[in-house]
Amino acid sequence: MFDELRKRYPKFGFSLYALEPGRAVTLEVLTDDGELFSFKGDTQETAIRRAFPKDFPEPTPEPTPDVTTSVFD
Repeated sequence: MFDELRKRYPKFGFSLYALEPGRAVTLEVLTDDGELFSFKGDTQETAIRRAFPKDFPEPTPEPTPDVTTSVFD
């Protein structure tokens, strides 16, 4: 996902790091006009999705079959 992000935005600078074991991952984005943005998440995937929700939307969970689900739906 990180490499895909770099391909999509070649003019941006990116830093992805976790300083404390078991703690949040930080994604920093330096835009081509010099603005710096910071996003945190439990994983790199979460941080990237917070920074670029339109490019990397949250996956929708598969519905869990239950007694009301028809095999013919």
